[in-house]
Amino acid sequence: MPGILAYAKVNLGLEIVGKRSDGYHELRTIMQEVSLADRLEIEPASDLSITCNQPDLANETNLVMRAAEALRAVSPDRPGARIRLEKRIPVAAGLGGGSSDAAAALVALNRIWGINLGHDSLAAIARRLGADVSFFLQGGTALASGIGDELTPLPAPTLWLTIGVARPGVPDKTRRLYAALEPRDWSSGEAVARIAAAIRVGDPLETTVLPSGFARVAWSLFPEIDVVASIFSRLGATASLCGAGPAVFGLFAHEGEARRVRDELSAQGIEAYTAHTVSKNERANEP
Repeated sequence: MPGILAYAKVNLGLEIVGKRSDGYHELRTIMQEVSLADRLEIEPASDLSITCNQPDLANETNLVMRAAEALRAVSPDRPGARIRLEKRIPVAAGLGGGSSDAAAALVALNRIWGINLGHDSLAAIARRLGADVSFFLQGGTALASGIGDELTPLPAPTLWLTIGVARPGVPDKTRRLYAALEPRDWSSGEAVARIAAAIRVGDPLETTVLPSGFARVAWSLFPEIDVVASIFSRLGATASLCGAGPAVFGLFAHEGEARRVRDELSAQGIEAYTAHTVSKNERANEP
């Protein structure tokens, strides 16, 4: 079958409202898919296997394999598949690549195996795998609350982005950052609500300061972010944190502006990408 795209995401603002009695943190964030994407090729096979252009990711702990195992658990004949994953999204950078891969695999395998679960049933599996997996089943733009799995669709703004990665691939990054959060990192969620309102009416976001409840702990763990953010600032752009980092991004109205910042980051030896926002209607792998 043709390759399936699994898009990255950025957060157009992220606030941590508090900590729940179950130990999870309550979030308010706007999740936005962007055109930087991994690619999966999947075909039926007698057993279930995965290969990857990053060989250390080709194992049973990969979220793609966990998604596949969770889905085929509902099928009496335990089907198999040969999965080839081409990673383009930086790993453990705050861009959601693993979760997006898992969502794309759920959608594709549901079709290939003829299981034909509806969206709600797939979403129940996705929630068990992680809050971001739920978002990527829906895709596009969404206001997320709860632990990030309560989603309200928003219209997709038309924007270009430059993404700079200070230091990818930090082991156990997200757990470490959540563990370091303190009440001083919490906020009301009102800033994200204002950004959502601006998106609904089509107000420009290019110069908007996007809040991040992870900013303090991310800058502490990844001091390299300062180098990337200073280049954005010098070129007249505001750097915002992708998820829990360490990737940061800037928003631009025009592709040329985004490419100019990307080229400057690359000249400084920083891994950098340009991308544009993706709407739900543009997605190639809807459930």
